[in-house]
Amino acid sequence: MREETVQTFLRGLKRANIDFIVTLPFTQAARLLPALAKEPQFKYVQVNNEGDGMVIAAGAWMGGKRPALIVENTALCLGAYALAGLDGMYGGMPMLLLVDHRGSYGDGGGYWYFAGGQMAPVILDGLKIPYTTINDPEGLDEAIVRGQATVESSSRPAALLMGCTDHW
Repeated sequence: MREETVQTFLRGLKRANIDFIVTLPFTQAARLLPALAKEPQFKYVQVNNEGDGMVIAAGAWMGGKRPALIVENTALCLGAYALAGLDGMYGGMPMLLLVDHRGSYGDGGGYWYFAGGQMAPVILDGLKIPYTTINDPEGLDEAIVRGQATVESSSRPAALLMGCTDHW
């Protein structure tokens, strides 16, 4: 991720009043994660399991925070059980899912990304989680703000799939 994209990302999170960030480290976020950890506005939590991250974000919402979960799209595959459980038990739990959408159209990064890339929209559709895809970081901050507005108005998760381009 380029430095200017990191700054755009941070600006969007701040404008959306996100104050609790959960991440599972991944390669594309190598520059973003240290920047998040340094920001005093955010309580920053790294996890080693996708489902744990989703449940921790849900608990943060219950505690009055505005959580965002920043992961790659395979996390949706691996954490779908946790999202489905939160939906079944609570009718969904408000959190913004910011998803590095590797394996999407135009990604030449590697064949191993495509299974998660193809399944992420299917999982979101199946769980009835509203989402949009952005392929250019120019509109990233506004997309984060709109995503958080969706979370707050629906009291459910919403997702932003960030398509893989050379800009990230």
